[in-house]
Amino acid sequence: MKNYLEAGNTIPIASMPEDADSGEFIKVGALYGVAQAAYASGAAGILARTGVFLLPKATGAAWVQGDKLFWDVSAKKFTKDATKFPIEAVAFVAAGSNDTTGQVLLGAPGGLKFVAGQATTVAASDTIVTGLSTLYGAVATLEDNPVDDPSWVSAAIGDQAGTPAAGSFLLKTWKNTSGSDPTPAAATTFSKKVNWIAFGI
Repeated sequence: MKNYLEAGNTIPIASMPEDADSGEFIKVGALYGVAQAAYASGAAGILARTGVFLLPKATGAAWVQGDKLFWDVSAKKFTKDATKFPIEAVAFVAAGSNDTTGQVLLGAPGGLKFVAGQATTVAASDTIVTGLSTLYGAVATLEDNPVDDPSWVSAAIGDQAGTPAAGSFLLKTWKNTSGSDPTPAAATTFSKKVNWIAFGI
């Protein structure tokens, strides 16, 4: 196809955010990969985006082959803690709880997933179950043009540990307090169609 650029197995970085040793895992904004050589902070570099690498592992929890992994930005280690930075990575082989390194498959299937749907509002706050295990974000928009009631919608994922439950978000509908007062208030008119997109694992 005429707009295809490349496979994206490597990422050219214009300015490295920190010094990097060859083989070190580096995060650059939402991009990440393994440094192909040693690079100084501010220098251009290339990160390997896919493959199996032996990388730092958080101790305290064993890995089973195929476990979804996350990146602890502060500790600079891979972990199973789903509250850490989400990336497309899984345990390539099992690792013990005391192991300080593990084999990590980057660019693995089973990374971030995107789902979408349409809901009809029932209340000012409706729980939408997406089918994913854990959400990292969600957005929503009215299908029809906004009016005073409702004027807009929002999507709240919470901490994914209670309200709402993991894999769900709160679809909240809002209205103007009055025609001359735009202060947000909970909507009182429902049966409105809302389009939504959510992503997670």
